[in-house]
Amino acid sequence: MYEKLFSPGAIGTLTIPNRIVMTAASASLSQPDGTMTEDMLAYYEARAKGGVGLIITEMVCVDEARGVLFPRELNAAREDKIPAFRALAERVHPYGTKIFAQLFHPGANADPKLNPHLPLVSASDGRGKKRGTTQAATREDIQEIVQKFGQAARRIKESGMDGVEVHAAHHYFLHSFLSPVTNHRTDEYGGSLENRTRILREVVEAIRAACGRDFPLMFRISLEEYIGREGYHADTGIQICQMLASWGVDAINVTASGTDSKLSQSVEPMYYPQGWRKHLPKAVKRTVPLPVVSVALIRDPAYGEKLLEEGVLDFVASARSHLADPDWGNKARQGREEEILPCISCMACFGKYEQAGHITCAVNPETGYEAQLPPLPQDGEGRLVVVLGGGPAGLEGAWVAARRGFRVILFEKAPQLGGQLLLAAGTPRKEKIQWLLDSLCFRCRQAGVELRTGCAPTLKELGRLSPYAILDATGGVPGIPAAIQGARESPLVCTPPAVITGALDIREESVVVVGSGMTGLETAELLSDRARNNAVLVLEAAPRLAPGVQGSNRNGVTAVLEVNNVVFLCNRTLTRVGEDRIWFVDSQTGEEYVYPCDRVVLALGTVPARPYGDRLGEVCSRVIPVGDAVKGGQIWDAVHAGYHGARRI
Repeated sequence: MYEKLFSPGAIGTLTIPNRIVMTAASASLSQPDGTMTEDMLAYYEARAKGGVGLIITEMVCVDEARGVLFPRELNAAREDKIPAFRALAERVHPYGTKIFAQLFHPGANADPKLNPHLPLVSASDGRGKKRGTTQAATREDIQEIVQKFGQAARRIKESGMDGVEVHAAHHYFLHSFLSPVTNHRTDEYGGSLENRTRILREVVEAIRAACGRDFPLMFRISLEEYIGREGYHADTGIQICQMLASWGVDAINVTASGTDSKLSQSVEPMYYPQGWRKHLPKAVKRTVPLPVVSVALIRDPAYGEKLLEEGVLDFVASARSHLADPDWGNKARQGREEEILPCISCMACFGKYEQAGHITCAVNPETGYEAQLPPLPQDGEGRLVVVLGGGPAGLEGAWVAARRGFRVILFEKAPQLGGQLLLAAGTPRKEKIQWLLDSLCFRCRQAGVELRTGCAPTLKELGRLSPYAILDATGGVPGIPAAIQGARESPLVCTPPAVITGALDIREESVVVVGSGMTGLETAELLSDRARNNAVLVLEAAPRLAPGVQGSNRNGVTAVLEVNNVVFLCNRTLTRVGEDRIWFVDSQTGEEYVYPCDRVVLALGTVPARPYGDRLGEVCSRVIPVGDAVKGGQIWDAVHAGYHGARRI
C-alpha cells in the first residue's frame, strides 16, 4: 500500500527513508534564549517515532541582534547552541528520520520588543508587521546577515543534523528582496530579477563555503505571492528556482503567499480544498531539475500517493497533518487510515498560541504537551462512565475514558451524534468539520463505547445505571441576553441554528446579524447568498470586526461578505428590539440609532444548557462538566475539555 509514499528519496547526497516530510511550524517550546528543552525534544521525537521521513524544524534564528520573531524560538546564532541541536538529532535519528533546520531571518516582521538595540531591516524602508519602523539594509548589513546564515548552517552541520532549509518565502527578510512590493532599491540588490536574487546566491555561497558541497541545502520559495499585480507570479517564481538550481541548491520547498497577503495562502484556513495549489509544485517539477517538496494542503495518505503518481512533487509535505496526528506515517503504512486524527485546517494551532504559549492542536490535545502528559492510566477496570452529550467534548471524553479501560455509555438526545459540530458543518465551506465528526465517532466505536442516540435519560434512569462517573457534555444553547430589551419577546429575533439548519428560510428581507464571531460571520454568509436576496447588516460591539477570530479565518469569510454587499458596523451595541425595528448605540459617541428591519439574528455565543440543573450529583458523586456545559467555546476548547475531563475521572 502506498508504494511511492514509502519509497526512499534523495536530497543531494542524503537518502530519506520515505516521501513524508513534516514542514516547519513554530512550536515555541524552547527556552526564551532558544535553548532546547525536553518539551521540544519530545515534540519532535513523537513525529519521528510516528513515521515521518524528514522533519524540517521550526524557524531557527541566525541573527540575535535584529532577527528574533518569537520569544521562544530555536537559535543557531551562537556556538554554545550546537549541543542543543545535537541532542535533537540524537532524539530523531534512532527512528531512521532525517532532520533539517530551517534557517531564517524575519526582517521587517521581527518583533521590535525582542530586538530593541538595532533598527529592523528589510530590502527597503517601510513599516514592519508588528509596527516597528524598518530601514533599508545597507550593503554592510546584507553581508553581515549573509555570513550569519553561513555560520548558522555550519553550526547545524557540526551538531550532526542532516541539512538546512533556508526560508526565502512569506515576506521575511530574504523574500523582501525578491518581491517588487517590498524591494524598491536602485543598487545591485534591486531592480532586475538578477539583482533581486543576488542575496540568495550569496547565501548559497556562504553556506557552501562553511559546510561544503555535500551538505544538503534546500530553499523554501513562495512561487506565487498572491497579492495582485504588484507582486510576482509563478513565471518569476520558476525563474528563481532555476537560478537556485544553477547555484547548486539540492531541493526546492514550494510554498506560496506571504505575510503581506490579506488572504493568506501560506497557511490556509478550512475553506481551501485539499490540493488546491498542486499546480505550483507541478510547474517547478516540470522545469527545474531538483527534487520538489511541497505543502499542497495534503491531509490523507491516498491523496499524497496520488500526487506522487501524477508527478506533481517528490515529497509529500505538511506541518499541520503531523500536529494533528504524530503517527500519520505509521498509520498510513499499516493500512490504518481511519485511525488518523484529521487536521481540519481550523487554524487553532495559530489562534490558540497566545492562550497556550506554544503550539497546540484542536483535534489532538496532546500536541505540545508530549513531555508533560503521562501515559493514560489503564485503571478503568470496567467501571461504568456515562457521558451525557454527543458533541465534540462528549465524544472525545468517551473515547479517552474507554482507552483507560472504563465501560462507557454515551447518550445523545438528538437522532445524530455531533452537537455543535453538525451545526458548524452546515455553514459554507466547512466540509472538513465532518472529517472530525467521522473520526470521533469511529474512535468511539473502535474503543467499544456504547452510543445511544435519540435518548436523554432521566435522573431515575441514570440512577439505575449506578455510574462510577458522569461526564456532563450536555452543551449549550444560543444566548439571548436579558440586557437587550425586548429580545426575548420580539418576533424579529432568531438565533444562528435556525438559519444554519434551514428551519428558517429567510429571503428578501432586511436582516441584522448581531455579533461577528465565526458563527455570526458564517450565518451572514448564508443569509447574503445572492439567491436569497437579503440585505444583511452585521453589528459588532467591539471596535474591530471578529474579535478573537484568527486572522485567516476572519479574512476568508469577510472577503466573501464584502462581495455579497454585507455592511459592517463596529462599536455598535444593540440595546432594544421592537416589533419592526431595532435600537443600537455607538459606544464611542453614545449616540442612539433606530434601524427598521425584518429579522434580527443574535449570534452572541452560547450559554450552558444544564438540562439536569444541579441534580446530577444526586446520581453520582463524580460529575465532571466539560465543553459548552461549562462555557461556550470553539472546537479546540471542547475537545481539550473532553480529553482532560476524561483524564480526571
